[in-house]
Amino acid sequence: MPYRHAHWYLLALFPFIGLAFWPQYLSQITTASMELHAHGITATLWLILMIAQSWTMARGQRDTHRSLGALSLVLFPLFMAGGASIFMGMADRFAMGLPFHVLFAAKLAWLDIVAVGGFAFFFFEALRLRRKVHPHAGYMLATVIFLIPPIFGRLSAIPLGIGGPEDLPRLEIGFQAANLLAAGIAFFVAYRRRPHGRPFAIAGLLTILASILFAVIGGSAAWQDFYARLAPLPTAPFALAAGLAGVAIAYAGWVAGKRSGPPRALPA
Repeated sequence: MPYRHAHWYLLALFPFIGLAFWPQYLSQITTASMELHAHGITATLWLILMIAQSWTMARGQRDTHRSLGALSLVLFPLFMAGGASIFMGMADRFAMGLPFHVLFAAKLAWLDIVAVGGFAFFFFEALRLRRKVHPHAGYMLATVIFLIPPIFGRLSAIPLGIGGPEDLPRLEIGFQAANLLAAGIAFFVAYRRRPHGRPFAIAGLLTILASILFAVIGGSAAWQDFYARLAPLPTAPFALAAGLAGVAIAYAGWVAGKRSGPPRALPA
């Protein structure tokens, strides 16, 4: 089976996740906003699902793998809704004038836009190609690439010596370094998995695109003005729309996979 040891690499992310999100989320978990909970919980559950899927296939537990795969049809729309919630929540804090968000919320929004769009495309392709083991596994695991920049971007505060609001501008280097790290990992895996590395190559290209949009459009006055105008809008309709879009994408991918002919590997 491809990516036989992927679960160990994914498990290794958890200490970094804990360290990265301790200051602004985990240490304040009882008072954190609902959109932070929605995004944090769905992203964590997705990572756990990828670990479980890799673990079960590495041990030949195909029935368990298929059963767990069905959970992705529920979790994916929830992840989409959580992504929309955090996007709107950042706009609200940007408009409120909070130091970190004034500097980075409008820029980080582009990372979220590209990540959620890429995530949706990869999940659709994974479902459509679920009868072909190599592309199915590649597209599912490549979704994790989009979770790497938020982790290591925040961790960059440690080597950059971020001690207070006056140091925050230095984080821009950290966020861009995290994008390059994620792209480098994606391209490395794509090279190692050739000729089946296309999902990771696409993930690497999308990460570079997000980095460019972060730097070029994210800091523009026109975009920041538009982003601030989103702040008064209610979050719930956007989250609901994103969740429904997730349901539609999952359904379309599942139906497309049924049309691909008799099983050659295993269903999702």
